Amino acid sequence: MDNYLSSRWPKGPGVQPPPVPVCVPEDPPKEKPRWSVRRWAVSILCVVLCLALLGSISFWAVSGLAELLAGMELPDSFDDPAPWHSRDVSFGNPDWSADDLPWGEPDPSVQLSVSPAQDAALSGREIHQAALPSIVYIEAQEKGGFGMVTHAGTGVIVTRSGYVLTNYHIIDETDRVRVILLTDPNRTYHDAQVIGFDEEFDIAVLKFEGQGLTLTPAQLGDSVQLAVGDPVYALGNPLGNLLGTMTEGIVSALDRESEIENSGMGMIQTSAALNPGNSGGALLNEQGQVVGITSAKISGLERENGEPVENSVIIENLGLALPMTDILPFVNHILATGRSWRPSIGIKCSEAEVNGRKGIQVATVEEDVPAREAGLREDDLIVSANGRAVTTLAQLRREIYRTGADQELHCIVVRDGAELAISFGLIDKMEQAN
Repeated sequence: MDNYLSSRWPKGPGVQPPPVPVCVPEDPPKEKPRWSVRRWAVSILCVVLCLALLGSISFWAVSGLAELLAGMELPDSFDDPAPWHSRDVSFGNPDWSADDLPWGEPDPSVQLSVSPAQDAALSGREIHQAALPSIVYIEAQEKGGFGMVTHAGTGVIVTRSGYVLTNYHIIDETDRVRVILLTDPNRTYHDAQVIGFDEEFDIAVLKFEGQGLTLTPAQLGDSVQLAVGDPVYALGNPLGNLLGTMTEGIVSALDRESEIENSGMGMIQTSAALNPGNSGGALLNEQGQVVGITSAKISGLERENGEPVENSVIIENLGLALPMTDILPFVNHILATGRSWRPSIGIKCSEAEVNGRKGIQVATVEEDVPAREAGLREDDLIVSANGRAVTTLAQLRREIYRTGADQELHCIVVRDGAELAISFGLIDKMEQAN
């Protein structure tokens, strides 16, 4: 509905109406010419000729268009718009390499840890007020063929010295990174350096100088304690300009992996609204702890083959976050060395149940790995790792990542109905690939 501003002249004593404008005399109207019979006949003849000409042109145009359409080959059905991840934002710069990033030095003395959720649940207002000082706006600039391209995202302050945890895809193909504290009314930019990243897991660690600033590190929570149905909150900068936006939802699923990214990192699925710009932000539990780093969303249309687009189903409320407990070993390794790693046993395996026992069954063991030397064999069923039962690949992988490369993993395996204790060192798959 259109809104219009209307006004009227006020009434009441002492109020005079506006002055009447001076009228300018108009020219007398000209007399219309009289139409004779001859003029009428000429006019009618002109109209008839024009209509005949237009009819011929229209017939020719319609006939030609019909022949053109008849000769065209139209597809039987149109391709559906594929679902996409909000993290796919790179424009593709063939001349870019990671060396172009503004690099900083790692610090082995900085190590992060998670805290168990022990406090009572907070209100949404209390969570926002407590977490907002730990959230930053990230602006990464890319020099592309079309001038300066800016990537906007979110980051989480994890130390008082200015270390920030975010997503790698925000800084991908960029050469300058800056951050803004959301609690800074002046919106001052601070140049940030890259300490390291893990492209596959979409993790990046930044560092900015906070001299004269009192930084508030986020409290990190144990994502293993999450369960489906738990309330969670997403805090970030959707669209790159709606700074400090918080949305709420629940944990929709845990350990989402092969059907989403096939990266080996089980992700938290949440119904909290995520949009471009939320990447690298905080997924918070009821205690205001950061239990995940919001990384992606799945959106788009889905329909059966041959169905019209208007009957398609809109994909929504499918947000994904990296679980804090699972990514922490990689973050700490980046902080210490400037690079990531891939702790591994050196086996191929699958979830299985043998004689009523659930575990991870070994299919193959690589040659020249500590696990083979320690006695791990094909068809062994791993039922425990570091004293914790493992019945899913996500559970075993979590224990491997917690242990780290060059450290020993202590396993209980079932072989021919008997339990055996086997300990062996882990290898770094990423180092072997290099």
